[in-house]
This record gives sequence, C-alpha cells and structure tokens, in this order.
Amino acid sequence: MDVFLSRLPDKTTLSELESTCLSLLSKKFRLPFTKSPELISCRIMEIRDKHDRSEYHGLIHIKPDDVATWFIKNCRGSKIHGKRLLAHQYKMRDSSWKPDYFNEADHRRPSLKTCYINIKSPSYTTRPYETH
Repeated sequence: MDVFLSRLPDKTTLSELESTCLSLLSKKFRLPFTKSPELISCRIMEIRDKHDRSEYHGLIHIKPDDVATWFIKNCRGSKIHGKRLLAHQYKMRDSSWKPDYFNEADHRRPSLKTCYINIKSPSYTTRPYETH
C-alpha cells in the first residue's frame, strides 16, 4: 500500500525519512511465521506553486497492506525535525482509481509542478522473525 506523509519539514533528507519509517515499522508486533514488514520504496515529493513556494511530502510503499494500515494509525507520535508525521493512504485521483472520475472533479491547480527528490530503494527492510 502506498502511504502519503503530509508536509515534511523542508530540511528532511531521504535517509532521515527512511530511518524514521523503518524505526516505526520495527515496533510493529507480529506473530511468528507471518510476513515481515517491508519498506519497499521511499520518496520525497516536492510540489512547487507558481510563486516558487515549495511543500515537501513523503511517499512510501509498505507491504503487507495490514502493516501499512497499522503504520498510518501509529505514526502520529513520530517526529522529523520536531514536526509530527501525518499519514494517510495515497490514492491516485484519476480514472485508474475511480472509473467514473471526471477531469473537472480534479481540484488540483494546473500551475503546480511536482518532482521527486532522490528516488531510491531503501537500504534495508525490517528483519524477519528470528527464533533462538
């Protein structure tokens, strides 16, 4: 599941975002022989308006989906640069997401420019359950 992290501080680096997400995922309790939480991808999105002001958002992909749902509910206590993380499920706003979606319903301003900063896969995922 894709998770959208709203309004990251502008000085947030990709490695800080990745380590914060992995730290939170490592706290997820799971039963033996179940799938380990995996952070599949981690990106920082910059949205720039026509006045050259920028907002930064995180876009992460977590597997399995039930862990992503847990992450959304439990990330509110986590902070990056003193700012709390706010997360929700990311959904494409186009016809692939909702077949009866009309272009007129898209409220995004056409002047917004979006780019991704340092797209890369995470350096590691949480470790599988180990028995001793």
